Formats: sequence, C-alpha cells, structure tokens
Amino acid sequence: MGNPERDDGGVATPGRTEPSPTLLPDGEGWSSASADAEGRIAELEAENETLKAEAERLRHLLDSASGYAIVTLDLEGRITGWNEGATAILGYRHGEILGRSGDVFFPAEDRAAGVFVKELCRAMEEGRATNERWHIRRDGSRFWASGLMVPLLNTDGKPEGLLNVLRDNTAGRIEEERRALQLAEMGHRVKNVLATVQAVAAQTMRHGGVPEAVQKMLLQRLVALAGSHDLLTRGGWGSASLTDVVERALSPYAGSGRVRSDGPPVRLAADAVEMFSLAFHELATNAAKYGALSVPKGQVEVSWALRRSGKGTRRVDIDWRERGGPTVTPPRRQGFGSRLLERGLAQKFGGTVKLDFHPEGLECRICLPVALGD
Repeated sequence: MGNPERDDGGVATPGRTEPSPTLLPDGEGWSSASADAEGRIAELEAENETLKAEAERLRHLLDSASGYAIVTLDLEGRITGWNEGATAILGYRHGEILGRSGDVFFPAEDRAAGVFVKELCRAMEEGRATNERWHIRRDGSRFWASGLMVPLLNTDGKPEGLLNVLRDNTAGRIEEERRALQLAEMGHRVKNVLATVQAVAAQTMRHGGVPEAVQKMLLQRLVALAGSHDLLTRGGWGSASLTDVVERALSPYAGSGRVRSDGPPVRLAADAVEMFSLAFHELATNAAKYGALSVPKGQVEVSWALRRSGKGTRRVDIDWRERGGPTVTPPRRQGFGSRLLERGLAQKFGGTVKLDFHPEGLECRICLPVALGD
C-alpha cells in the first residue's frame, strides 16, 4: 500500500508523501559559501590559464628549434610528441605520426637488425644513446642524422618515456667522407713514394758496393718512417697517440713478454710522430743487438707521465729502461740513434734527452712540452 497521507488534524491520509526536512544556510551563510566557491573557481581558472600559457610557451620554444627534430616516445617506442622541426626534417605532419613506432625513420636494413630497439635499451640502461646513422624521410629520401636519445623521468625519478633530439647533418657527413677519401688517397701516394724510395735506395746501395749491414739498417729506418705515416693516416694526418708509436716500435718483440709500455693518453703532432717513430726504432734495434733484447731474460719497459712545468704548461716525461741484458758500457762514439735523440728530439721540439749507460741497462729519459700534442 502507499504511504498514508495526513490531514490537517495531523492524521495520516493515503496518497501524500511527507518531504524530508532540508537545512539551508541563512542569508549570511549562503553569501559566504557562494563567495568561497566563486573564489575557488577563479583560482582554478587562473591556474588553468597559467598552465595553458606555460604549455604554449614550451610549444613555442620547441617549434622555434626548427633545425632540430624533437620527438617524445613512450616506453615501447611509440611517438607521443613532435615539434615543427621534426616536420621540417622528417616530413610527417603531427597528426599522421603520433602513435607510430619510432623505427619508421630507420632504413629497412636497420629495422631488420633491430637498431631502433637497441637504441631504446641503451638509452634506458646507460642514460643516453647517441644516434649517428642514415635515416629515412617521409618521401623515402635518406639523410644523415646526428642526435641523442635520453629517458624522460617523472617526479619519482622513474622513466615514463624517452626524448629523441636529432638534426640533419648530411652535408657534414658528405664532407667528412670526402676528406676521408682524400686522406686515404694521400696515404696511398705517400706509401707509393716511400716504396719507391726504398727500391731506389736498395738498388743504389747494392750496385754501389755498400756493405749489406748498412743496406739493411737504412731500409729498416725507411720502414720505420713508413710505419709512422700509417699511424698518421689513421689519425687524419694531424696526430697520433704516443701509445701507438711505442707499441709499433716494439711490435717485433711483443710476443716474447719481455717488453712493456704504460702511460696516459698523449697525442703527438705529425712531425713529432715521425721523429719518435725513428727514435724508438733506434732504441729497440740497439736493445736487440747489444742490450736487454739480445738475451732471453732481458726486458724493456717504456713508461710516461704528464706533469706540470709551470705557468700553466705541461710536459710529457718518457722513460725507456732496459734490465737483464749484458753489462752496458758507454759507446766510444756517438751513433745515429744518439744524435737523433739528443739533437733531433731535443733541439727541434724544445725538450731534453738524457742517455744513461748504467751497467745494469740503458736508461733514456725524454722530456718534451705537451704543446706538441693534444
């Protein structure tokens, strides 16, 4: 049955429902609540406008970087953000690229090799992944991309996506390849010249009655000089590392376990590379004929260190030590190696060279300004 409805005498009668009582604020309370609500709404609208302005400012900054493609991705490598620079470089409009995998820019051979996924993993594991490779535009043309991918972290420091910034460096890549080709051609020509010099020297000495020992010595020095040019070819003809110069000079004896070299990274200028190659060749040859490398138990150690030499300059101190060889006695006359070390290295590069003929083994200390290398 329905609820009984009350008559005027307070008796319930069927068909009427008694409304529940509602507490309403009085006039003053209502005005206060309304004012609070309006104030809060105004605050929220102001905050919203501030956020919109900040978002617009960031969008303007990103789009102003027109020379760079700035792309955001989710943790699975899908594109979530895109600036105008990305449109200019890669050719896709914002709406048609969102949600697609970032490997869309990679050539087919790189996609097959999983290069994009490897970059994602490296960025997450190492905190960054460089991007130096060919990419594909929307129209299918290729360009050389130089860029960097890093994780995007939330307020808790956990990755929530990735940021990839790259630029079109095709012109730089083409120029780099052109220079590399020129250097390779130059290196090939220098090798041919040195080979011709060796052949001419060999023929001249052979028919000129030059003793065989002298012929061999000269040809070995020419080979050492050619070796220095090989090192310079690898270094772009501008410089080579001291480590490579030393190891190349000692390479004929490296398998014996009797030679050791150690020191920090030092770059030598081109003319110093040639001189050092000849100098260490002479020291190694002398050790093999008369010094520590002439007997089974002899050893050679080469070490170097960088030191400050005042007024903000530095020098490299190189020590050549021989031990375990025959008893050493000072030579009666100065040979080619000694003259090369004391005059060539010292006078040309403003350093010092000291040869000590200790009975237990030859020691040579070379001190040169670091200005000759990086």
